[in-house]
Amino acid sequence: MRIDTIILQTEGVNNIISMYLTLLYPFIIIIIITVILSLIIDRVSRDRVIKLFDDDWVVMLYTDVDKNGLNEAYFGRIYVPPRASGGFELLYSVKSIEGPEKLIAYLMRMYRRTGEKKYKERAEELFDILKDAGKLQYESVDEIKYDPFMNPSQASKKVYKENIKEIYAIIRFLDDMSDDRKEKRIKDIEATFHPGFFRRTKRSITNMLSLAKDKLKEATGMVASSVSKVAPVDVSKTVKQYGEKAVGQVGSSYNALLENSVGRLVKIKVSDVDGVDRYYDGVLREYSANYIAVYDVDYQIAEEAVFIGEKMLENYPTERLDFHGWQLGERQHLEILDMVVEKNMLRFKIKNIYDNHVYIDKIIINDNLEIALEDPNMTPNEVEEVSVKGNFSEPPNIRVLYRIIKTADIIWPLSKARVIGSGEPASSFVKQLIHKIRGQ
Repeated sequence: MRIDTIILQTEGVNNIISMYLTLLYPFIIIIIITVILSLIIDRVSRDRVIKLFDDDWVVMLYTDVDKNGLNEAYFGRIYVPPRASGGFELLYSVKSIEGPEKLIAYLMRMYRRTGEKKYKERAEELFDILKDAGKLQYESVDEIKYDPFMNPSQASKKVYKENIKEIYAIIRFLDDMSDDRKEKRIKDIEATFHPGFFRRTKRSITNMLSLAKDKLKEATGMVASSVSKVAPVDVSKTVKQYGEKAVGQVGSSYNALLENSVGRLVKIKVSDVDGVDRYYDGVLREYSANYIAVYDVDYQIAEEAVFIGEKMLENYPTERLDFHGWQLGERQHLEILDMVVEKNMLRFKIKNIYDNHVYIDKIIINDNLEIALEDPNMTPNEVEEVSVKGNFSEPPNIRVLYRIIKTADIIWPLSKARVIGSGEPASSFVKQLIHKIRGQ
């Protein structure tokens, strides 16, 4: 092959490489800008919704992990580390720790293997704490024998970004909050309603970064399209994928339809933990790409109570959930009074003794007869009479499925909840409407 031919081919290859590099320059610049922004933001950033509950004791309603037909209810204190992309860790209380025997036995085995006293000291320390909490029925650490088939211990639950869609709700009940946390919450709400200069500036910067992220995504798509037109193979998908992955690390998503409702009453449609779609209202506190936080929600909790005659059985009422170290601990909400079992007839009264509304979904008698009240929404101290025809044993078994209300601040994943509208008209709209009416 002649030298001049080789030179021409080499120059042609160099031209092609130069052309591709020219096309990739915008993409490279986008990546550099994104990396710089990510490094700055990730140093201090956490999901701006989930961090509202950081260090709070909450109840997390979660999908049915063990497939026993009941969704899970975890109780713990939230820890939100930086760069968790919306994930978090739920730290169990001492009473919530699962498999404590394996934990003690493991530490003692490590002590016997290594001779390190720190393992034994830790085992004895935890043993005393767990025994005082009623989690262990042994007299000493030496009584607990290591068994490799023993259920592993678990003292927290990690929720990764990909698990967010499995969450139904993260609930902070107001009745369970300490006075200090309540005071902090009040100050937070006041700052939301009447933000100062620093708070407004900070939010403006955050929203600007979110908009910048959206523009970077658009630019990535344009670069991918340009490269694909001249590349020997279709690389647009790969370029776009890596670009959006990098850009996705920057800031929280800006949503204009939610931004103008922060601090205002909104109506939310929720896929609730019992599989029913319900509507709630509350004050929209914050939103992100993963969650929305709504304060002062009258949350509906499904309860079940079983009576033999007029007497409610022990361990009732109970919530229809699979609990992990926690139960709501609700007292009795309903009473059955003045029961009369006659020939072919059962009569009794049901009374709401709760300090809030109770909604009766259905009453099941002797596991085979279902009845519904004409007015199932019972106010405090309200009494409803029930009269049913049929042959009944004495005393009959009566199961009541109902819902109570507890006020709470709630974080919902966006996959389970959607703000469908404002619950109050804008003040400017009201002023315009009044002016129009007066003008008429």
